[in-house]
Amino acid sequence: MFKTDDNVIKACMFISGLIFFVYGCIMMFNYDYMIDRYPTFEDNLTTEFFLNWFGAVNFVAYVGILYMGFKGLERAFFAYALPVVLLQLIWVAMSLQLSGGENYTGLYAWIILFVLLAIARFRAGYPLAIEKAGTPFGVTDKTTQIMGYIAIAAVLFNVVSYFIYPGGFIEQSPLLESNPQSEHSVLGITMINIAILIALVYQFRAGLSGVLVSMSAVAGTMFFCAMLVGSVTFPDGGNPLLAFFIVLNFIVFLTIFFRNQSNF
Repeated sequence: MFKTDDNVIKACMFISGLIFFVYGCIMMFNYDYMIDRYPTFEDNLTTEFFLNWFGAVNFVAYVGILYMGFKGLERAFFAYALPVVLLQLIWVAMSLQLSGGENYTGLYAWIILFVLLAIARFRAGYPLAIEKAGTPFGVTDKTTQIMGYIAIAAVLFNVVSYFIYPGGFIEQSPLLESNPQSEHSVLGITMINIAILIALVYQFRAGLSGVLVSMSAVAGTMFFCAMLVGSVTFPDGGNPLLAFFIVLNFIVFLTIFFRNQSNF
């Protein structure tokens, strides 16, 4: 498992994967449980939308750990996982402050998760310096390089857009209600985008990572399928800009995956 004899690393990664899996399943398939545990959560479409989004992010991280369980640890995974968990830890702490501290289970879970991933990363012995690849994204395939640049530009656009106009995402989504909880959820999504941007820049410098490319392909497919279901269920409630980026990410990440999967 994870192609290592270090049982501490195995235990840390297994427990981390379990936490990601449990949170992903609860948020995507049993969001009523989250609403019951957090009294300030309103039982409406807006809450379900954001819980499903965060659940998908957790499930994709679990897919990455599952991938490495068979293929072996990859340093690039930690370049994404540690920032995203740390940023979400900060976001959860902010949530508790805004809500008056109604439930600390999530905060404790993210603290444990960050510690486990940090232990696994440093016991794996990866150096702090990042060795630069000879070409952008470590490939000579121009299509892959172009898709990589597009991915970085798209994520950067979303991050910058939030800081310029935080309420734009909700205003452009007819079915979403604007309230302090939903506005804070958009901040959480922005923090996830920052971690994704870090992972993309890491790959630009160090080369493509099999686990990150596979995770991106899974994420792109999940959100694309969710968009198709949503367009049928709520034909008049879509966000055109969000739909554009979902389709763009689907094309970009699947192209990178299929053009490079033989290298992983």
